[in-house]
Parts: sequence; C-alpha cells; structure tokens
Amino acid sequence: MKKNLTLFCVLISIFFGVQSGLAQTALMNEIYSRGIVTAPDWIEIYNPTAANIDLTGYKIYDSGGQAGTKPKKDLPAGTIIPPYGFFVMVTDDTTASGFGLSSGGEKVWLENASGTIIDTITFPAMATDQTYGRYPDGSAYMKLTKKLTRGYANAYIKINEAYSRGVVTDPDWVEIYNLSPDAVDLTGYKIYDSGGQAGTKPKKEIPAGTIIPANGFFVIVTDDTTASGFGLSSGGEKVWLDDSAGVLCDSMAFTAMTEVQSYGRYPDGTANMQILPVITRGTANSITGIFDNDGLINSFSLGQNYPNPFNPSTSISFTIPSTGFVSLKVYNVLGKEVATIINGMKNSGSYTVQFDAHGLSSGIYFYQLNAGNLTATKKFVVTK
Repeated sequence: MKKNLTLFCVLISIFFGVQSGLAQTALMNEIYSRGIVTAPDWIEIYNPTAANIDLTGYKIYDSGGQAGTKPKKDLPAGTIIPPYGFFVMVTDDTTASGFGLSSGGEKVWLENASGTIIDTITFPAMATDQTYGRYPDGSAYMKLTKKLTRGYANAYIKINEAYSRGVVTDPDWVEIYNLSPDAVDLTGYKIYDSGGQAGTKPKKEIPAGTIIPANGFFVIVTDDTTASGFGLSSGGEKVWLDDSAGVLCDSMAFTAMTEVQSYGRYPDGTANMQILPVITRGTANSITGIFDNDGLINSFSLGQNYPNPFNPSTSISFTIPSTGFVSLKVYNVLGKEVATIINGMKNSGSYTVQFDAHGLSSGIYFYQLNAGNLTATKKFVVTK
C-alpha cells in the first residue's frame, strides 16, 4: 500500500509538472467527413512545437459557430498534446453546438483559449476512403489522400537519420522511418541531393520491392557511382524524399558532424532535428545512450512514447546500461497497475517496444521502467 501511494505521488507530480510553460500554437492537420454512426467524422489537431500544448479553452466550429447562430464546440478541458503529437476530436455532435462536417465540403475554424482564430481549413468533398490534410504535417500544402492517418503523421515516411562521415568500407547512409501502423512499399520512392532537386542529375531510386515494416526503418547507402551520383557532404547539405507519385514527402537539412555523430529526428519521425551523440543506424534514435571505451552502453533512459495521444498502439523506446531483470508497466492515475509490457531478463542496449491499449479506456496513464535500482516514469494519453 505504501509503495502504491509513493508511486501515485510521483505520477501526480509528473502530471502537473508537464503542464508548465505550455506553447499556444496548434493546427488542424487532417479532416475526415465520411464517417458513420459507429465511426463518426473527426478532425485531427497537431502540435508543431517542441513544448506541450494545453487545449483547455480551445474551440472548434463550422459556419454556424462562426456566424454566432449556434455555440462553438469546446475541446475537452485538460487535454494535453505532447511535442509534435496529435489529438483527434470527434465532430459529430448531438449537444448544443450541433457541430458536424459536411460530406460535400465546408470551412472549419479553430480558436485558442483567448478567443483568437489560429487556424482555418476549407476542405472539399471526399470519398469514404479519403481524408483531407496537411502534407507534410503542419505545412501549408493540403491535399486529398487515400491514406487515413488518424492520430499519426500524414507524411508517414520520413528521412529519420543521416550519416555523412563514412569510409569506403562503411559508406554514408540515410535512414528512412515509417511512422504508420502498416507496412509500406517503397517502390517508386526517390531520394536526392541538390543536384536531383535542380534537375542536373537523376534522383536515386529506392530498390523496387522494398517493404518498410510498421514503425520500422530502412537504411539506404548514399555513396553512389551510378548516374544519380548521390552522396552526402561531410560539411552538411539538404536531402529530399519523393513518394511513388513524385510528391515531396520529406526533406532534411543536416549539418556537419564528427565520425561518432549522426544527424536525425528525436523522437523518431518528429519535426525536432539535431546532432545525435549516438549513431543508431536502423534503430530508434537516442540522445542519451552514451558509450564507454569498450563500446558498452553506460546510460539509462526512457523515451516519450510516440504517437501520443494514441489509439490503439504506440511505440516506447528505452536504454538499459547492464544485463538484468527489467519491468515496463502501465499504471492509471490512481497508481493501479493496468498492464505489463515487459517483465523479464534483458541484455544491455536500446530497445523499442509496441504497446497495444485495446483493453484500456480513454484517459491519462503512466508507464514506468525499472532496471535494477534505476526507475523512470512518463505519461501518455489513450484516446478512443
């Protein structure tokens, strides 16, 4: 009982601690207007910043709310969107606001807690297998797409990490990451540098038939003696990635790095890019896994899950410094254990695991990593 009470106090302090210094920017990122009673229409809200956003007091509405002929729809008080995270708002509404989305298209508005309009979208008619959203996430470019990406990135294939200090026996490379819960065929995708962007040389094609697994990685060697002549400058440059339709789906401008550094997104797939002190080719990026002279991991860390909020699954990354018994468990806000993700022996190293929240109701939960005498706890939100 004492242990549960202590854990509860830790969880509550974390919960209130993450709410300070919140950013006040959010965007409507994706819209689906062809829902049914059992799977209603929705609007996805995106946080393009490196700080939490508290949606308390935010309102979303259609032309009736804009004209003042009916109330605006309040977003749930206390809803926190983590950095580069998503929140999905069901819009079919039987309350006073009467807010819903027209399958023929219309305009919607989003305002912040001070009543300032911070975003508007005029979406067109869509088919039952289409959504309308920003591509890439948070950008000004919007399009209809046949990939419904409720609660995760619209441009779900990302350039995730780059290494430009390779040698002949271990060349430069670029790591591609799949944020979606589905495997993706990379046939027809192309990656290129400024020459390919300017059209002075061909773009480098990713090998036909390449399948990148759900939440997985694919590494392509960039030192190229073929026509594309694609390579990475050790002094830094920009690289681009086109999807199979020839549409730009991502780009990365990396900086100069040393032989023991790479440049990438942290957490994986987000807009936050930086020099990484650990080269994580083909695995989750890390900024805390420092190695000693023998090449052994000597740090302990628990990453923020992604996506967050989520439904129904999310990825959790962690690093442990030594082989031993490891537990990774989920608790509700009362400190009661509701799920066990890991409970057994693990070798030292970095891991990424999937958690499925099918059995949990919507709400705030905490996940706690224990390895030896080391403990770390973080918060996530389940939305259903």
